[in-house]
Amino acid sequence: MKVLEPVIRKTCRLVAATVLGSVLCGPVRAGAAAQTDTLIFRRDSINISRGLLFPGADTVAISVAPDPMAPPAEPAVREILTPLREDRSTIAAVAPIPTAATYVAAGDSLHRRYDFAAALEQYRLASQQRDADPAILALRMRTAQNGLNLSESVAAPVVIAKQRFSLKDFFLYYPMRPAGWRSAPNVLDKGGLPLVGATYVPRDAKTVFFSAADADGFRHLYMTQDCDSAWSRPALVDENLLSGGNEIYPMLSPDGDRLYFASDAFYGVGGYDLYQSVRDPETGLWGEPVNLGFPYSSPADDFLLMDTPDGKYTIFASNRACRSDSVYVYVLEHQALPFRSPAGSAEELRRLGALSPTASATRIDAASAIDADIPDDDNTRLFQEFSAEVSVLRDSVSVLERTLEILRGQLAATAAGGAAGADALTGMATAIARQEETLSATRLSLDKAVKARQEAEKAFLKSGVRSRNRRTADREVVGAGSAYVFTKNSLGPNLKMRFDVSSAVAEAAPSDVFRVAPVGRFSPTSVLPNGIVYQIYLFTSPRHASLDDINGLTPVYERMTTSLKYAYSVGVFSHYSAALSALPSVRRLGFPEATIIAFRNNAPIPVIDARRAEGR
Repeated sequence: MKVLEPVIRKTCRLVAATVLGSVLCGPVRAGAAAQTDTLIFRRDSINISRGLLFPGADTVAISVAPDPMAPPAEPAVREILTPLREDRSTIAAVAPIPTAATYVAAGDSLHRRYDFAAALEQYRLASQQRDADPAILALRMRTAQNGLNLSESVAAPVVIAKQRFSLKDFFLYYPMRPAGWRSAPNVLDKGGLPLVGATYVPRDAKTVFFSAADADGFRHLYMTQDCDSAWSRPALVDENLLSGGNEIYPMLSPDGDRLYFASDAFYGVGGYDLYQSVRDPETGLWGEPVNLGFPYSSPADDFLLMDTPDGKYTIFASNRACRSDSVYVYVLEHQALPFRSPAGSAEELRRLGALSPTASATRIDAASAIDADIPDDDNTRLFQEFSAEVSVLRDSVSVLERTLEILRGQLAATAAGGAAGADALTGMATAIARQEETLSATRLSLDKAVKARQEAEKAFLKSGVRSRNRRTADREVVGAGSAYVFTKNSLGPNLKMRFDVSSAVAEAAPSDVFRVAPVGRFSPTSVLPNGIVYQIYLFTSPRHASLDDINGLTPVYERMTTSLKYAYSVGVFSHYSAALSALPSVRRLGFPEATIIAFRNNAPIPVIDARRAEGR
């Protein structure tokens, strides 16, 4: 075989140079008893790689060692290129050639399983490959690190129910005002994102928060207010709630102090995460969004979180562990300040993230899932109250019956095994007896509630409001017999709104200067127009920035700070709303921390003071 070494090495170089343009050959380990050489082949050049091993690899490395029992033979190129068919050699190793995509795929799989530390290591290995994409890997490494950080403070909410619905209409099963959801596209939302199929606008709403796409197709949060004769022109909610990505499904808390929404660009762990922003009672501005953390957020898409008006439940949707055309809707016991603790392992995170419902019958209360609309009269209200009670009691009976069946089975199995003592068997029998008493009392309450509902139905039949409430009672119900009943609402009519075009400045004024071009431009001066103007602050640097640093932004202003560094900002805007509209595109260009700053007669002032002076 020593005679073959020069030929093998030459052939390796020839094959590698022709096919891959690189060489990977030579001994695996110095001083080894059996010399081993590695040849690299493309998938289509050797039979063993054709769908048999490593179907996802474009190239494979085959290490061939001499068979010590085979007699020496004369070298031949055809024998070296087909060593797997020769009796004189054995396969020492076969492996795919790793690429950045190989490590990224492994890291993504680990990330989805909440193993963020292992995912980080795979992304690090990917970054060492020649075909690595630094921008993609930086994002993945950041989200994996975020996952590690968030795993240090994890909640463990009580899960009441979990039900899968179609992505097209899952929101109709939320306990919200009937006919409040309006199909998109509509006058507020022109559509464009598969996850968002409707806008929530109840008939009696005075303020509406919604998500809509900007000129570049990215979704942000907007609001409009009822001004009696017309609605105010939709405006972005707040700078703090604006990212370079997408924000969807804003939902105000019952007390109006918190805004929940989902975003794929703020501090998160991948996909859409759930966030909460708190309103400042003095300024009315919204605070920095805070990720709700595990298990509310996950590596999948999580969105449309709401607290029920009665304060009992928190409900949200997620596509974790389901097909792309559906979502799970989770019902959790509401926790104003949930206790949080570090997760001990990735396995613990996976268990919490599964959000498996409790089987406790004492936690059943489906009343908040029943129609929340305002009753027409006393008879209607009574009918709805009795309908809710019947639903709750039926659910309780169903769970109690299942629990009793399980207990009886356990007693029978224990008695048959003969391992338990008399005291243990007596204790199990006592528990069953108590469960039977509870079931009997619950059935009796159910019978009374059914009769009461029948009497209430007769009363409103006489009052002439039968049709509306029969529709309410006959709506589709999902999860009957489980711990929570989902009642399907209907879509509202097409949304019609008239806007007051003078109520807000949503477009840039002629005096505003800002654009994005293939090559950016620095302003020849740092002097701004007199009066109140806004700019978007970019970054501070110890050196002069170059054109490559400003990513096509125009015009960029340079100022010297008191610390003898250079501060850079872009644009000149006469109104805060115009600067706010330009902010997302700036953040997408590689300036995620960009913020709005204000000046009066070339002197910096707080933005809130500028907005007050602007009369907004």
